[in-house]
Order: sequence, then C-alpha cells, then structure tokens
Amino acid sequence: MSSSRTGSSRTSSDGSEVELLKEKHDFDHNAQNPNASPWMGIGPSRQIPKVTLCLSVKFLIKLAGQLFNLLIPSFLQRRIHNDQAKPDKVAPTAFLDGMRGLAAFVVFICHLTYGTFDIAHAWGAVTDPEHQPISVFREYLRLPIVRLLYSGPPMVAIFFVISGYALSYKPLKQMRSQQQDQLMTTMTSSIFRRGLRLFLPCFASTFLVICLAQLNLYKLTEGFSNQMRMIRESHCYTQPTPWLQFTDYLVQLLIFVDVFNWNIFAGSIELDRHLWTIPVEFRCSMALFLTQMMVARMSSRLRLSTLAALLVWGTSWDRWDMCPFWAGMVIAELDIIWTVPKVSELPSVANSPPPAKTRLSSKILYWSTFCVSLFLLSFPDIDAHVTPGYLTLTSLIPVNFTQKHRFWPNIGAAMIVWSSSRLGFWRNKAFCWSPIQYLGKISFPLYLMHGPVIHTLGYMILPRTPEVETPEIMRRFEFEFLKSSIIVVLAVIWSADVFLRAVDTPCVNFARKLEKVFFTG
Repeated sequence: MSSSRTGSSRTSSDGSEVELLKEKHDFDHNAQNPNASPWMGIGPSRQIPKVTLCLSVKFLIKLAGQLFNLLIPSFLQRRIHNDQAKPDKVAPTAFLDGMRGLAAFVVFICHLTYGTFDIAHAWGAVTDPEHQPISVFREYLRLPIVRLLYSGPPMVAIFFVISGYALSYKPLKQMRSQQQDQLMTTMTSSIFRRGLRLFLPCFASTFLVICLAQLNLYKLTEGFSNQMRMIRESHCYTQPTPWLQFTDYLVQLLIFVDVFNWNIFAGSIELDRHLWTIPVEFRCSMALFLTQMMVARMSSRLRLSTLAALLVWGTSWDRWDMCPFWAGMVIAELDIIWTVPKVSELPSVANSPPPAKTRLSSKILYWSTFCVSLFLLSFPDIDAHVTPGYLTLTSLIPVNFTQKHRFWPNIGAAMIVWSSSRLGFWRNKAFCWSPIQYLGKISFPLYLMHGPVIHTLGYMILPRTPEVETPEIMRRFEFEFLKSSIIVVLAVIWSADVFLRAVDTPCVNFARKLEKVFFTG
C-alpha cells in the first residue's frame, strides 16, 4: 500500500513536471514569435469562461441601466437627458385627455378618503330633521363645485361621455365624408382591439395584486382595512400557497371578463373593486359600435334625432351607463359640425381649431352651461332630498331610475364636455396644460394602480381613525392624514408612470400587431 501511494504520487509529480515543461516551451515559443496570438496556448476551456463572464457583466450592466430608466418617471428622464424637443402638434381632441386625467385623479382621491371620511353628504344636508334639525355638514369642502375635488361618481360619468366622444369622432368624420370603406376598416379595428385595450392591462395589474398578497403586504394591512369606519373596500385575501392564490386569480378573471352580464356591477372582483367600470366600459363600447353601424348611412340630422331617441329610451330603462356613451357621440357630431361646417372640406381641415371669433351671446351660453354643469356634477351621493339646492332636482328624477345619484351628474358630464369643446380657454389652454396632459397620459395606469398602492403602502402609513373625536384630536388626525396622503399620491403617480411604459404601452402595441396578423394575414 505504501508503494502504491508512492507510485501514485510519483506519477502525479511526473505529470506535473511534464505540464510545466510544456507551458514553458509554449511561453518561450511565443516570446520568440511576436506575431503569435496572445490567446495561443489557451484552450477553449479557459477562453470561454472569460468571454462568458464579460458578456454576463455587460448584460447585467445593460439590464441595470434599463431597469434604472424604467424606474425613473418619464418627466424626470427628459430633464436628465436635456430633452428640449418640441411637443407634437396638439390634436383637436387633446382637451379630452386632460379632462380624463383630472377625472382619474379625482377618483383616486375619492378612494383614498372615503374609507376614513364621510364624503357622500353635501353641504347643509339634514339627515335627521326630527331629532337634529340643524345640519352637521357645514364644512366648506362640502359646498357645490368644491366637492368635485374628491367626488368620484360624477367623474365616472365624465369618463363615459369622453369615451363615447373619443370612440365616435373618427367614425363620424368618415360617415360625413361618405368614406364607407375606411369606416368599415375603422370599425373592425376598434371592435377587435377594444377588449385587448381594456382587459390586458387589468390582467397585469391584478396579477401584481396577487404577487403583493403572497408577499404578505395585504395581510400586513388587513387590520387597517378592518378599522375603516365609512366605506370598507374588499381587501385581497392572502391564500396559503402561491398556487391557490393563482387559481383564485384565474377564477376572478373569469368573473371579470363576463361581458354578457348587464347588471351594473357585473365583473366586479375582490382583487380590485375599483375595476368594476372596465367591464361596463367594454359592454357599452360594443353597444356604441353597433349604434354607429346602424346610423352610418343616415344624414346628420336624422342621426342626431336617432341618438336623442336612444337617450330617452335608455333613461327610461335605467341604463345610466349607456346614456353617457350616446351623449358623447352626440357631442362629437356637434363638434364636427361646428368646427368643419362643409363636408367637402373635411379631409383637409379636420384638425382645424374652433372658429376664432365667437359671438358674445354664444360665449355667455357656453360659460353658463359650464357653470351649471359643475353644479349638477356636485349632486350629493346620498340624502340629496334633504340637501339645500338639490331638493327640486331630486323630485325631477324619474321614479324608475334606481341610481338616482347618477341622473343629474350624467347630464352635467355631457354639458361640461360640450361647453369645454366650445370654450377656447378650456379646450386650448387649461386642459392642454402640460401637467394636466401628463395626467391624461397616465390616466388609465393611474386608475389601475391606485388601488394596489392604497391597499398596501397607503394602509401602512395612513393614520388610524381616532376612537375619541374631539376637535383638537380631529385636527391633528386630519393633518397627519394629509401628510401621509402626499406620499401616497407621489407613489401612485410614480407607479402609474412605470406601469404606462412597462405594461400599458406594450399592450397597445401588442393589440396593433395582433390586428395586423389577423387582418392582413
């Protein structure tokens, strides 16, 4: 055994000497031959790891740079790169983007506050006239118009009117110019892409919710959710395992895409209750496209008359969700007539701004309509029948209209979109201001992301409702709530900006590519 070990050691030693001599010979040979490759003598087993390591480092650096750019808000990226490029020419419907952005932000503020504060009652409401004849709702923030800073339901009506306008604008121009082939292409494209545009980003945002749930962020904030004293939203349930969480996610998605159920809140899911408007938007969009095909060959006057009849019919059947879409289509038709009076001029001046000179009487009409629309949009969510200023309006709501708090805001939404399209201050300045346009750009991601951020970060840092509500305690509580809300607002805007570039825009591009595959072969 001793000799065996010695022999083995010797053999190893001899082998090592041979290798050393071979390496020395190669080294001397390379020294004598200056043209020899520096990699000569290095086998593949030594070269590949070094190259692979370099490639891996470069890939990681590139990936880190892309991730860094993704996480930096787009408006800061322009400053970092000193991008002074002039913005593109403002589209004739750009003001709608600004309105949509403001509406989305107000909905976010509504959802941030309505679990802690009573924001449903308007100023002066007397909820118990027998025992308390004097209203306790005397805060200035409850006044008409002022309460639009945080009131969500009227913003939903504005969303739907804007959607009706935006989805009808191009088809109506083609109808008026008798471009039947182009109209068919537009309609098939809109119908094909609408579901992908609405649902794909929602699939991503709700998948993010279940990931956050599996990280126990929803479980961590469950206690805060349960102590809400006003509106208590559904809080995503954390399943024991990722697989159970994923299967529950799939079940909820099936509920979410049930587009055949026309109940008002059909499609509402526990993962994010705020998304109940998305199935509604899809169903009403499909009905709007059907309406457009029906009236495509009518004259403008007959088309408007038909839409007016549909509005009356829809209201009588309690379709508050469909009526704003039809109203948006009416406004789009009127806007095209107003900006482009002659059919023959449509192809060349479709993007021309509204007439520069407007008669004083018309300006008074438009501004009056705008102000009245703000008052109607301020209609209280509850107890309007005991709220000063809205008693008569409440009595005028049709008896069969179940969502009574949506009747007048629907009308107000149509009025504000119409009057804004006529007033240059709102159409060309206020709603086209860069910060407002930025909100419009991120409006859909903001709508999708504010729920997850509120239910995780928001519930972690927002103060709990005090058990004893003295004036001093409430003032301190409201100040703490305001400070925490600023952080939540910044987090929502940042997450919406990232979601826009990481998910929303790729979804739009994917829908376009898929359309080309299906329609061009």
